[in-house]
Amino acid sequence: MAKVTEKLELLRELREHPDRYLPIINHAWKVFPERDDGTEWYDDPEYNLGWDVGLLPGNRPYFLECWATCGITMLTYFVSVVGIEDAKDADLIQMLEDEGLFQILDPSDPRTEVQKYDVDGNKFFSINVVVGDEDNTYVRGGKMFPFPYLNEFNTKKGSPTE
Repeated sequence: MAKVTEKLELLRELREHPDRYLPIINHAWKVFPERDDGTEWYDDPEYNLGWDVGLLPGNRPYFLECWATCGITMLTYFVSVVGIEDAKDADLIQMLEDEGLFQILDPSDPRTEVQKYDVDGNKFFSINVVVGDEDNTYVRGGKMFPFPYLNEFNTKKGSPTE
């Protein structure tokens, strides 16, 4: 429980002093449902499994969502683009690996994808890492916490939610 408390305190710090940190995606303020019954492009439900938050070098926050659908489990890291707008995908993956957030088991087949988004002026990378599918595991690591801790924090503290 102490570790999740430290993560929630970091979120509180990010919210109370945004001028000290790079922008973070608003997913950290959401209340997550246990499942999503599908989207327009596939019918399988999406399961939200866990979350994490932390700081990368340079006071660069990340927010992690771990989720699963269609027999695939994913880690999605949201990281501000400020100051690293032209970073190569491999460099972003390496940055996360260097921080010990996960380890790709076969570097010749990393099973990753990086996309850049702009949501209401908050520009960020969505760095997706396949943890595994029905037959294989592709990474080791991926620390996370269950969503009820984050949901309780977001609803009781009066934080904005979506």
